[in-house]
Amino acid sequence: MRHSSSFFWKALLISTTSAAVLSGCGATPGKSKNDPYDRYYGQPESSAHDTATHADIVVNPAAPRSYVVQKGDTLWGIARKFLNTPWYWPEVWDKNQRIKNPHLIYPGDVLHLEYKHSNGNKLVPRIRIDRQGAGEPISSLTPFMAWPRVLDEATIKNAPYLLASQDNHTLIGSGEKIYIKNLRNTPQGSRCALFTPKKALHDPQTGALLGYEVTYNGYSRVTRVGDPSTAIVVEAIREIRQGDRVFQPIDETAHLNAPIHAPNFKVRADVISLFDAEAVSGTYMIATINKGQRDNIQIGHTLGIYTQGKTVNDPYALRKTREGAMIPVESQLPPEKAANLVIYKVTDKVSYGLILDATREVKTGYKVGNP
Repeated sequence: MRHSSSFFWKALLISTTSAAVLSGCGATPGKSKNDPYDRYYGQPESSAHDTATHADIVVNPAAPRSYVVQKGDTLWGIARKFLNTPWYWPEVWDKNQRIKNPHLIYPGDVLHLEYKHSNGNKLVPRIRIDRQGAGEPISSLTPFMAWPRVLDEATIKNAPYLLASQDNHTLIGSGEKIYIKNLRNTPQGSRCALFTPKKALHDPQTGALLGYEVTYNGYSRVTRVGDPSTAIVVEAIREIRQGDRVFQPIDETAHLNAPIHAPNFKVRADVISLFDAEAVSGTYMIATINKGQRDNIQIGHTLGIYTQGKTVNDPYALRKTREGAMIPVESQLPPEKAANLVIYKVTDKVSYGLILDATREVKTGYKVGNP
């Protein structure tokens, strides 16, 4: 299922930090094992290596020699026009020009693809900018994003909650009057976001509980403070129900301008959830991984999502069973890259990324590595 751009723009103002709760508005760890296919999941670039001359920087054969930045462009989309490896965008930026920031581009700017000699006297691609644009800089990421949260159990239990609607409807829509319990220290006129606790997220490698995912349903405006407080649902983008938890919306639009870049260290993670998808996902949808701030994951990190190799029967190799029958020997196929993932929200243990350039479906359990 894919949402409209309207939904994602409206959900944009909802943050994921548990500290935003309105005080007023386990499993047994398993043993890790070596993955024989680890080398298939990408490797980091050495910080000592001149990545600008690295063979992995692949220019798009259809790249234009120049491009005028358009309103609504994203940095990923522009980098994709010039490179088949868009996470190397900072590496191909011509650093000998007045504009030093490769992520600060405005509608109207003209980008030029050129080739210059590197220190090794090899021709390498370079992007030069002719600054003619103005207004707001383009976003690093696509606007088709939502801001789900991962919270601990105590944070959810202590949050204010929707007690009932005026008419006690099962499904509550825009314009309805609702009553919120435990809404303390919240002035009249405040905006309150409504969330539904969905599911527990566990680390597939250790079994450890990483938190509980909650999904944004809409927001209301407080019209009367009390116990319960009264509010009007201003917008409902999903089904709002009795018992939904109430959190404070925070503007995190600045995260859309985070620079895209490949991590310079080895990343190994798992897709542990697909936001707003039951089984499979694809381009412009959201994947949750079991790595976060404690693992040095940053907003803007570009990662790769890899399929798990299938098991097939070898048409020529046979083995004998205990009963004496001859059956084909099973052979494991290697993993293959299925999509890119650009991280746009990072919590302590979990990160959310936007799936881009998917060549096949993305599923829970797929591996995440370097691009």
